[in-house]
Amino acid sequence: MIEKKELLSENLKDFMDYSVDVLNAMDGAPEHSVEQQDAVNVKIQNLKIYLNHLEASYNENTPRGNAGASATEIADIVL
Repeated sequence: MIEKKELLSENLKDFMDYSVDVLNAMDGAPEHSVEQQDAVNVKIQNLKIYLNHLEASYNENTPRGNAGASATEIADIVL
């Protein structure tokens, strides 16, 4: 299971790292077997999960998404 991280920067790093993994898996696409196609499609679905975690983390760390947070909490966000 892919878990959302606490920090926005961690979610961004996970998304970017996995994006590179998906790009590498797509290499040679015209010659892919059915099994390779299935594996890439699973990776793309997982990439969507990472993107959803990134979106949620971003929204949680914005003033509108984090209404009521103290200034120190917002200042603690690491990008």
